[in-house]
Amino acid sequence: MIAQLSKRMMSWDAAVMVSHWLLAICFLGAVITQDSEKYRLLHVTMGYTMFGLVAFRLVWGFIGGKYARFNSIYPRIKKVIEYLKSLFTAEPQAFIGFHAIGFLAAYLLLAVILMVTISGYIVYEELGPDLFEDLHETLGNLLIAIVVIHIGGVVINAVIQKVKLAMSTEQTGAARRVAASIERSRPYKWMAALIILAVTYFWVIQIKL
Repeated sequence: MIAQLSKRMMSWDAAVMVSHWLLAICFLGAVITQDSEKYRLLHVTMGYTMFGLVAFRLVWGFIGGKYARFNSIYPRIKKVIEYLKSLFTAEPQAFIGFHAIGFLAAYLLLAVILMVTISGYIVYEELGPDLFEDLHETLGNLLIAIVVIHIGGVVINAVIQKVKLAMSTEQTGAARRVAASIERSRPYKWMAALIILAVTYFWVIQIKL
């Protein structure tokens, strides 16, 4: 269990963590402003930022740290099926950190975010027919649905983890010590700082437009 915890936690290096939460913030901002003409520029800014963050994550999946690379965390449909089946048994599986559904949802999110932002760019710049506006709205709704499923899967897995870890006080304490140690040694802080600086710079430029 402790070894598994260490391996899973290391998938969240500083660059991945920062890009993940910036994506969440931008997603929320884009949803809130999606029907507002007054805050259209903010909506567009959030969308462009999401595109940049996804582009970074795709590149980072090939050149980043060991536990952030796609060949280390790629989703397996078989694991998803096994995980779902286990939820209806007396001993449901628990994946420390990003579990099987989390993997699949993450890849779906990356793909849909790219499609949403590209279609949004076409609509904003008026480069295509009205069909793209309907497509952008449909993809936006799909993205919201995937995010809800993603959050639901994380919550369910967190509850299962908590129950299983609580069954052993010693194991829980050890798991917390390992998690705390990994948190202190989270790699690629310099890349996380660059991401924050780049996003902040882009937002400042957009505000001045």
